[in-house]
Amino acid sequence: TVTVTAADVATSTVDVRPVEDNGGAEELAEHTGVTFDRGRLTVEVPERRGWIVGGKQRIAVTVTVPTGSSLTSRSASAKVATTGRYAATTVHSASGQVSLDRTDGPVEVHVASGDIAIAAAGRATVHSASGAVRIDRATGDIDVDSVSGRIRIGVAEGSVRAKVVSGTITVDEASRGEV
Repeated sequence: TVTVTAADVATSTVDVRPVEDNGGAEELAEHTGVTFDRGRLTVEVPERRGWIVGGKQRIAVTVTVPTGSSLTSRSASAKVATTGRYAATTVHSASGQVSLDRTDGPVEVHVASGDIAIAAAGRATVHSASGAVRIDRATGDIDVDSVSGRIRIGVAEGSVRAKVVSGTITVDEASRGEV
């Protein structure tokens, strides 16, 4: 699980904890690297090799950043959730749920499997193989491609291009542009 909060703070904080009480998760948390270089905070979780007998190696990463930060998250499998206001947000994940709060600028999400929920975005670009996609509001253009799943767009203030092979597309309100 990756939880990022944008708040009225001057510095960023990172907390990494094991989710399960097995030696593998604790070791994974201990070996997670956190660096800050030239204004860029990086949290890097080492690759998991093999399986731990009795369970998976799961950790929770909790980050707090200043309001208006840009966020990039890349994971093989993780739930990614944000709260607060961001300048730009990019999420790439093979599997996992993505829940994004407010991004004033562009949002880009690529998920092979998992539901995606975006509360507010400037421009929104979403690519999903499987899972529901919900965008509550976008002030810029929206571009959504999905193989299987429901696409629901609340308020679109720009053009909408949405394509799904198997599923439904709903646009509640479009104020300008093409749908």
